[in-house]
Amino acid sequence: MSLTKLEHQELNQITAMLSNRLELNKDLPEMVFRDSELEFYFFERPLLSNVDVLDSLLCSSFKVFSTSAFALFNAPLASTCYLFDGENTQEDVEELSVGFRDFFKGTVNYPVVMGNVSFDWLLFEGACEEYGVLAFDSRHASSEFSECLSCNLISSAEFQSLRGYDKTLDKIIAAFHAYFEKI
Repeated sequence: MSLTKLEHQELNQITAMLSNRLELNKDLPEMVFRDSELEFYFFERPLLSNVDVLDSLLCSSFKVFSTSAFALFNAPLASTCYLFDGENTQEDVEELSVGFRDFFKGTVNYPVVMGNVSFDWLLFEGACEEYGVLAFDSRHASSEFSECLSCNLISSAEFQSLRGYDKTLDKIIAAFHAYFEKI
């Protein structure tokens, strides 16, 4: 398998670089992403339980960006990070999904942050919200990766169009709308 648990030094490097892109002391629905010019996609959490969608997302990322991807848990405190190299993505996603069912025997927790190591996209899944958010650098908006996101996740416009069907969902959408301006 090609899923690798990062050691302390590599983990610290990822967390340090990530802290320039995310506010790790915040949780959804607050705006956790520091960059501008991002497109936002939403998904029902936990994404790690949806192996097909996660596999599709990672395969598309490897194909378009040619960089490794990571899954970080517990940021910023006591972080644990796994690195995907793109060799056996389906197997690796299944392994991560199985381990996540019991939070790797209680050794990991929320938030879950995923992305590629060049930070073209970042996914944030908090502990309290029903939905997670994937932020995508809009400079790549016409790429195959953007198409993959549109097919597998909920675009901002689609998320907004869900209003009016359920009062609880309306409150969730309103909370996200307060922070994610493109919704």
